[in-house]
Amino acid sequence: MHVGTQRCCAPTEQRKEDAMQGKKPKAVLVPFGYPGYPDSYLTRFTEESVEALKGLGIDLRCSPIVKVRSDTAEARKILREDAPDFLIVLILSWIEAPNVIDVVDEFSEGPILLWSHTMFKEDGEWMTLGPMPGAGVIRQAFEELGLNFKFVYGMPDEEKVRREIGLFARAASVAHRLRHSTVGLLGYASMGMYTACFDHLPLREKLGVEVQHMDQYVVVKRIEEMEDEQVEGLVKEAKENWEIGQGVTDRDLTISLKMYRTLKDLVEEFGWSGLQIKCQYELSKYYKSVPCIPLSMLGNEVPCSCEGDIPLIVTQLMLHYLTDLIVGYGDIHTVEEDRILIGACGYAPFGLCDGRPKVGKTEVLYEGVANCSLYREGRVTLARLGYRRNRSFKMHIVTGEAKKPRPFREVGCLSYPSMEVILDGSGDDVAQNLTSQHYAIAYGDFRKELLELCGLLSIEPKVT
Repeated sequence: MHVGTQRCCAPTEQRKEDAMQGKKPKAVLVPFGYPGYPDSYLTRFTEESVEALKGLGIDLRCSPIVKVRSDTAEARKILREDAPDFLIVLILSWIEAPNVIDVVDEFSEGPILLWSHTMFKEDGEWMTLGPMPGAGVIRQAFEELGLNFKFVYGMPDEEKVRREIGLFARAASVAHRLRHSTVGLLGYASMGMYTACFDHLPLREKLGVEVQHMDQYVVVKRIEEMEDEQVEGLVKEAKENWEIGQGVTDRDLTISLKMYRTLKDLVEEFGWSGLQIKCQYELSKYYKSVPCIPLSMLGNEVPCSCEGDIPLIVTQLMLHYLTDLIVGYGDIHTVEEDRILIGACGYAPFGLCDGRPKVGKTEVLYEGVANCSLYREGRVTLARLGYRRNRSFKMHIVTGEAKKPRPFREVGCLSYPSMEVILDGSGDDVAQNLTSQHYAIAYGDFRKELLELCGLLSIEPKVT
């Protein structure tokens, strides 16, 4: 890993396509028909649907068409064998509803896309096989059964249909990945931050994310056991590639880079998908070495952040899975009519910073080497998970254009990695819906993707 390397930034649409290619959503398609209609139509429309779905980058397996009750056994078998991210129930014509429910029983806990074809034109005449009447029965039945589903309707060549299916596929894939994700938590919530705390079992039940907790002592012990020679190469690269401020010594760099190696080793050793660490006060005051630089480096490789904030890191993980991008976070420092100022006190993934990494020595409110770089400009999405009174989840989503911030600093501190976000909405709407001070940051506009994921995971969204 090159300490000064920044990740290239492709246009947002290209990155969305890349994200789909990086981890293809996996689905099983079960087409449903009726014995009274010509097989030529049912087969043709199934093939056109398969082609459209594969064109969206979906890793797809299609069952034989289900027309009678005895056909359901093969579809159920395929579902058991494949364990897909989601099931696609394709209504080609009028159907007998029990056939659908028979199959869906095999996947009743998973996300389901209910897709109904509509009318088609042949030789200048509009024709129908009756799929929408059949879908009307199934849609209501799914609702009464409490299934987690989305209903789309239209033919395979319709752009709106493809767009809606693509959004659902990505969200279903993310939901599946979350259920196989573990976040490493070193320490717990800093400085009494209630909003950084979490309910372990409800988090696991509702979102699927596991949290593996350790004390920061494991970090300190591993740093102390590591030989200086093990990070000599990283220190050399840092001195060549970073803009290093006054007062930063070789010893400071050595400790910071040992901490980076330690955190990276822990992530790899335990298979963590993300990392949260409590900095204040154990590392910042007693150990006298903040994790700002280690996290700014590691943030290029895996979602991570500090102050022990679990709702934050889960939000970062969601954005990372949706986009396949580096994801950072910041504190909202001020809110004005059309903009906000956001930045963390020494952390930003170097891959999101403008130009060479800038680092400096801090010794007032906390001690160690901190990141003083500025975020690059561009379109951004900010998001934050929170709890409602009944302990269900909500998410605040903010979009805007990141610009270079006005010069500012917290009293006694170095300049923060920060940005001013020119909001799509109003500043007061943001302020009145603040879910904490910490918000995840991703470059691009991902409102639709987050809203789709919120719908799938029963998270109440608020866009401002």
